[in-house]
Amino acid sequence: MTGLKRGTVSISPHDPDWPRQARETISILLEVFGDRAEDIQHIGSTAIEGIQAKPIIDIAVGVLNMEGLPIDRLLERGFQESYNRFSSNLLYVLETDDKIRTHQVHILPYDSLQWHNYVDLRDYMNAFPEKAKEYEELKIRLVKECNNVQTAYTDGKHDYMERTLAKAREYAKNRGKV
Repeated sequence: MTGLKRGTVSISPHDPDWPRQARETISILLEVFGDRAEDIQHIGSTAIEGIQAKPIIDIAVGVLNMEGLPIDRLLERGFQESYNRFSSNLLYVLETDDKIRTHQVHILPYDSLQWHNYVDLRDYMNAFPEKAKEYEELKIRLVKECNNVQTAYTDGKHDYMERTLAKAREYAKNRGKV
């Protein structure tokens, strides 16, 4: 099942339906953003094959210019503005009436460091299943330790993510070289 009640920190077994749900959302976002979107990608743990994840579909919308975005059309599709304590990127979410968050849409400059962090980490984890398993083990441990406090869960991943993002960027830089 996709979705997590606001204020809850939990992970679920990998759902093979997550990629399909992401594709459906990307189709909607392509309609909303049109040629304003340079690229739209499924990111986050639900985009990493086979690992447990918070069951929320994360999508990154890369744009060349953050001005004049079709936010009204996004709101008309049921997305709500939210807050991202980690960046100034725009964050919109889909939630059910009972505050179950199912999707998060991160709108950010295309080709920015954050864009590459999202895409490179996903690609690195999918290329190296042992790294994905290591990440999953960290997530499982942190869920047990964080006492349902989102900031404790996220902060607990910080050092691991910094090290792993450096490896993911190196992997992306060398990909395609013989």
